[in-house]
Amino acid sequence: MHNNKETLSSYCFNEIKKLILNCKLLPNEKIKGDYLKHELNIGLSPIREGLSRLITTGLVELVDNVGFKVADISYEKICDFYTSYAKLEQMLFLESIENHDEPWESKVVSSLYQLAKIENSITKATYSEWSICNDKFHESLVSGSKLNELNKTFEQMNIRKSWYHNLAYGIDNHKLISISHREHNKIAELALKREKELACNMLYQHTMQGFELIIINLKKHKLINS
Repeated sequence: MHNNKETLSSYCFNEIKKLILNCKLLPNEKIKGDYLKHELNIGLSPIREGLSRLITTGLVELVDNVGFKVADISYEKICDFYTSYAKLEQMLFLESIENHDEPWESKVVSSLYQLAKIENSITKATYSEWSICNDKFHESLVSGSKLNELNKTFEQMNIRKSWYHNLAYGIDNHKLISISHREHNKIAELALKREKELACNMLYQHTMQGFELIIINLKKHKLINS
């Protein structure tokens, strides 16, 4: 049940977002008020408010004569999103390198260390274990940015990125994986040496490789056309 400190609208926003991110509601699926009333044990008015707020995340759409539905996905939409995401990440990474200070450097080194423990281990990790450390490493790279409006935009985009990742890998969430640490280590090394152009270009290529893997998995799970 909701916390007394949060409004009913915020509670609905967060709970419906979880349902979508956890793939309980699938792309292009009509969101039924009665289902949410039963699931959340709450009235329709705050549910509608929560759904309206979710439109800004790109997870929900409001369609004439249909009502609220989970956003649809396509190769074109995901390609546009990932290209935009990678370019913004690259920009905030550059800003972070240029603002280079001790707290930022400590975050990068610390998150890289945690990631290395998984990627350099002789024992395979699950995708979900690796994903948490990988996300924290990428967050650390851009954490030195002082471009507040772009930081907020990037934070919003990360919600949608998490959705695509969960759709692509959710079925294999506990699958054991083995990943090379070399690329992550090189990105951090270049950043800490303030080799801005090389570091930013490598991060962009690295993120776009992730897009290609997302597409392969979404096709495998028949969530987008081959």
